[in-house]
Amino acid sequence: MHAVKEEIETIHLYVVREEEKKLYTLLPLLCAFACLFGIVAITLYSAQHPYYEHKRLTLPAQFLPLKTFTAAAPIIPTGIQTYQATSAQGTLTLTNGSVVTEILPKGIIFTGNGIEVVTQSSVLIPAGNAEGYGVAYVQAKAVIAGTIGNIKPLSIDAVYGTALYVRNMTSFTGGKDAYSVKVVTNQDKQIALNQARTDLKQAVRIQAILASPCKETSRKLAVSLAVDWTCQFVSFPHVTIPSARITGITLHGKNLFVDVVFVAQPVLRVYR
Repeated sequence: MHAVKEEIETIHLYVVREEEKKLYTLLPLLCAFACLFGIVAITLYSAQHPYYEHKRLTLPAQFLPLKTFTAAAPIIPTGIQTYQATSAQGTLTLTNGSVVTEILPKGIIFTGNGIEVVTQSSVLIPAGNAEGYGVAYVQAKAVIAGTIGNIKPLSIDAVYGTALYVRNMTSFTGGKDAYSVKVVTNQDKQIALNQARTDLKQAVRIQAILASPCKETSRKLAVSLAVDWTCQFVSFPHVTIPSARITGITLHGKNLFVDVVFVAQPVLRVYR
């Protein structure tokens, strides 16, 4: 058996330490920033949206003396009332110089100074005699309505037929021209009442509570409408809760139920 002698090979091993891993520093910073942002956001939200508490307080009502408020508003008339023209009326004196009785029918027109008048009825005029003329009277009115018919005495001085003498011994009166005037309507009164109520609402501003609706009375003056409100007010002690805001008040008998809302105060607790 043939043996072969081999040379021994020397192998050198070197131990090299690996480079240490670097810690991640960015992630903790991001987490810390997120926590800080959350704390700030919660703080701001809490400041803008505080927690409110509601509470009903029972306070004694203090009834104040009756107080009367008055306001007046002008009544401005807007209605139109039209009056028609009227005809003047008067008396005609009829004198009969004939020995024969005369009959004057209704509707005979006489003219004086350009104004026509018409008789309103028929009339019998007795005959004249040795003692004098026969005389009768008849009512007449102006044909054209208006003040133009208010004629003066003896404006009519005429002979009718052969022996009948017609005159107006007195003036004709009562003739008026057509005219219109402004009048107060129910709507005008209501407008004045509404204005007076508005003025009263501005006047009734007192730091108290109405016990009941005010009693209203109204009075019509010469050119205006006056309104009176008689009111019963109640007051109550000052609410001592800090930052309290009153949301409602209700009167029951001699007590007031006052609803308030306020910011809840933090409660400090001591732990042992």
